[in-house]
Order: sequence, then C-alpha cells, then structure tokens
Amino acid sequence: MHLLRREIHWITAVSVWVAVFMLAFASYAQETSPIETLKQRDAALRALGGSTTEAVRDSLVRQAVVSGFDFERHSRISLGRYWRERTEAEREEFVSVLRQWTENRALDKLRKRSDKTTYDGEETRGSRSLVRTTVWYKGTKTLVDYKMELKQGDWLIYDMVIDGASVALANRDAFYKKISRSSYEELLSTLRAKTLETE
Repeated sequence: MHLLRREIHWITAVSVWVAVFMLAFASYAQETSPIETLKQRDAALRALGGSTTEAVRDSLVRQAVVSGFDFERHSRISLGRYWRERTEAEREEFVSVLRQWTENRALDKLRKRSDKTTYDGEETRGSRSLVRTTVWYKGTKTLVDYKMELKQGDWLIYDMVIDGASVALANRDAFYKKISRSSYEELLSTLRAKTLETE
C-alpha cells in the first residue's frame, strides 16, 4: 500500500506540470522549438495574473490540456498490455476518462507554481524531443524532463520524467496493481471518482 501511494504521488504530479506547460503550448508550438515552447509557459502563467478569475483560469487550463497533450499515446503507455486487450470503443473511453482525471488534478495543483525554472537542454531527433528542465519550489529542486513528439506541426507532450521517474510508467504500475486486484472496470470507476486507492 505504501508503494502504491508513492506511485500515486507521481501520477498526481503530472497534473501540475501538464497544466503549466499547456497554458502556452497551443499558441507557440508550431513556430518554435520544443524548448522555446516551454519557455513561453511562464510568460503565459504570468499573463493570467490576479485579474483572471478562478473560473476563467480553470477553463483556460482545461482547454490547454486538451489541445496540447497527446492523451492517446499517454494512455497507451499507461495501460500497457491492457491497452491491446481493449476494443476501439474501450480505448476511446479510457482516453476520455484519463484526460478528465488529469484535468481535475491540474486544476487542484495549478496554484503551486514554481519559484524558478531553468531550461537545461534539448535533445531532438526527427519528430521526437526530450527537454530537460529544473524546477525550484520552496527551496526544493525537481528535475523534470518533457517527452514530446511533433504531430501535424505541433509539439505534443506525451510523458514526463520527474526526478528520474516516468509518470506514464508510474501510471502503468499502479494501474496493473488495480486491475490484478479487482478489474479493468474498477480501475475506470476509481479514475472517474478522481482517486486511485487499494482496498
């Protein structure tokens, strides 16, 4: 149970970084490199400022997450071998549920903005890119690597590696445990309830 809670911590962490990243993503992805796209994130957050109401900010975050994140690929990695067992309709349902689950956590965590972010490097090969960043929050340093892919002119993020731990693979480990102890349907139910707990 302790191990699963640690895994859930990593799963929840994705929401923070996805929300922050996506606020600037849609406007700049096509014209800039992956690392420049990330840099635009902070400017977009500052632009929201105190004049933006919580309701408007929540709406912007939801729109940004949906438009700039490759949920289909993230879902496929997260579900692993169980993805292959799903029908097309079930896959679409899972992507939708995981997207909603991620959006809700993004809204919960958005207020925890970083004190400082440094952009440490970019490794791009063809349509794939890895951008390395360091995030400082209340004196604590966190290494955050963004895995992105260029699709139809847009750089889409499909996974993040936080202090060496892949969010998608942490999802997979937790999802496998949930399915083995109950069922795939129960996993969907817990995701819809915005929780992932062992019984």
